[in-house]
Amino acid sequence: MKENMDFFEKLYCSEYDNIKRYVRRMITDGNAIEDIVQETFFEAYRKTSFLRNHPNVPGWLRVTAKNKIMKWEEKQKKYSLEADFVLQNAESFDWETSPDDFKMVEAYCTVRKVLSDEELDILRSYYEYGYTSQEMSSRLGITETCFKVRVLRMKQKIKNSLQLPLFVCTGKLILEILKFIGEI
Repeated sequence: MKENMDFFEKLYCSEYDNIKRYVRRMITDGNAIEDIVQETFFEAYRKTSFLRNHPNVPGWLRVTAKNKIMKWEEKQKKYSLEADFVLQNAESFDWETSPDDFKMVEAYCTVRKVLSDEELDILRSYYEYGYTSQEMSSRLGITETCFKVRVLRMKQKIKNSLQLPLFVCTGKLILEILKFIGEI
């Protein structure tokens, strides 16, 4: 056990900066960089016995960091809106009247008319409750690719049927930020 701790401490001290630079090249969110580096070394800590005999420990750390980055990026995609859709709807929206509670309820009811209860449950589990695509595909008994296609179809169904006031308000905010920083 002592040998494992010594090995891990040496590994952490020698590779921490390298892994941090590697992660920083891939993403720019400072908090996420630190989280991913720590998660990578946590995995290394959990597998210290295995790593002591591994022929390429720095390579293993980079692959693990890359996997952590890909998982982080997948989560980020789940919570981002498609900018073209938002900006397109932002231009045609009457900004003098912001959506009130009645309009939000109306939008939710419209989504409920477009999606079945099962589809709504799937989207809420994935986006709101944070289940991964792998967990959801296992739950539904389908492949992960099939699950992702199903989610894309549900999102397309919603887009084709209405313009959600919530998305439009978000679009206004994004539009204002882009104007402020001079992107458009």
